Amino acid sequence: MSVTVEDVLKLPTLRNARVVAGKSALQNIVNGVTVFEYKAPMELQDRFFQHTDRHLASCLVLTSFASIRDDEDLQLRYLRRIAVGGDAALVIFYSGVVMESVRPSLIQLAEDLGFPLIVMPEGRLSLTYADVISEVSEAVLSDRMQYSGSMVTEIIGRVSQLPSDRQTVDSVLKLLSSKLHCTLILTDSNLNELGEAPWPSDNDRIAGLITEENVSHHIKRRKAFSPLPGSFIWYVPIHDRGMEPMRLFLIEEGATLTGFLVDMAREAVQLSVELWSKGHSEVLTSELIKSILNDEPIRMRRLSEELGIDIRSIHTSWFIRCTDNRPHFTKEMMDAVRSTMSALDSDILLEAYRSPLGSADDLIMFFRNPLDARLLDSCAQSIIDRLHECGCSGVYLTMLDYKATTADVRKAFSFWNENEAKARIVFPQQCIFHESEIELVRQCNDIIRLGEASISAATGCLEALDERNELLKTLEVYFLDAEMNMQLCSEILNVHKNTIKYRINMVCDALGHSISSPVATSRLTIALALRRLLEKAI
Repeated sequence: MSVTVEDVLKLPTLRNARVVAGKSALQNIVNGVTVFEYKAPMELQDRFFQHTDRHLASCLVLTSFASIRDDEDLQLRYLRRIAVGGDAALVIFYSGVVMESVRPSLIQLAEDLGFPLIVMPEGRLSLTYADVISEVSEAVLSDRMQYSGSMVTEIIGRVSQLPSDRQTVDSVLKLLSSKLHCTLILTDSNLNELGEAPWPSDNDRIAGLITEENVSHHIKRRKAFSPLPGSFIWYVPIHDRGMEPMRLFLIEEGATLTGFLVDMAREAVQLSVELWSKGHSEVLTSELIKSILNDEPIRMRRLSEELGIDIRSIHTSWFIRCTDNRPHFTKEMMDAVRSTMSALDSDILLEAYRSPLGSADDLIMFFRNPLDARLLDSCAQSIIDRLHECGCSGVYLTMLDYKATTADVRKAFSFWNENEAKARIVFPQQCIFHESEIELVRQCNDIIRLGEASISAATGCLEALDERNELLKTLEVYFLDAEMNMQLCSEILNVHKNTIKYRINMVCDALGHSISSPVATSRLTIALALRRLLEKAI
């Protein structure tokens, strides 16, 4: 059996704690303990929750909210995120000392979410995180060493309760790694990696050490793993409906596995392959897109074969986002996009996809890149027009450059998802973005994260114009909205073209140099984009 929140509340360090909300969820499983005591910017928190496997955490979270004790909104936001993300419970320390009391709104939200909110004895400075961490960790470790056949049911049951895009073999591997404190690597018969769950989670060097000489070739037989002194490797086969068996390797460093635990891991992975890698009659193209964006080589391999699609030839990525708060795209909208894309002589993968923290679907397209760039631009604008006709508003399409591998495509999606909203701030006149504009926004974000000194250095080239707002506004539109086209700039600002020409000459005089050289253009574009982002933030 597994350690639950109810179990840890019986430990000496927690037996005097009060459950103030979420009592219905005391059977939540506890896999570990973590501490939250920092105030990260919202953008950094967004990136953290998006790029870590929070849906597999099941941690007991300890906090006093010291860094955000006066910020009710941030407390509520953090509670919601860990509850939705998959942690087990939140334990608040030093109530009556750090915080005057636990806010009623926090208690109500935890109750509404069905998430255990636990308060340690009030006014007690003698309580320590270390005692709780030590005792809970020992209970979890002891339970791990006494697993029975229920481990398979627990793992598969937990993954079955995740959103459909997280019901994957990779999720099973990561849960097993967390349970067994070992690295799991799944390969095909030729040792090509299909999935990896390292332990600890930042140990990303082990997969590269898997070679025929280093691995065990005997089922459930422990062998010294020579690349890592003191470590051992196990091997079991995973069968895959008539295909060559896959190979599951478990590498232990410090932990001690047994043949029984290895067999439990094999059974869980085997069952997950059978449950979540289904045949052609039961899958859609959307599953292939999910497998690419979620980094699932097993599902990607099978779906591409069964759907007759050579994913190695598909490298162009288009992402479409609507900002009209619609949660889904209708069949009419999808058909309209498909009919527009028929002008391209290419296999088209088109499906709706919702990112883990997203509240609405995006449209994802993968296809071979035709040689005619003008045809691409024409198709992109036609798609936006057709979606407008179907009732969509606020339609934005991003065209990303050629990507050599599906791993590059996954990185590109993450890159777009992090920066697309701010690209709309920097370029409000555009509805079609290219990778260069998204990259510019990324550079601006990096500068902002470095702080005031970095921002001042990047925007210093505009200081001569700060007191001349008309010139600064003209320069901003000229670079960011009009693509350095005076006629278009005059139309946007509703002034004569000669007026724009005069103002640009005034800008050059004020700056003391031409603005048309590549170096000057690059520097001014970044500075103006930063100004827009910062003005919007204010």
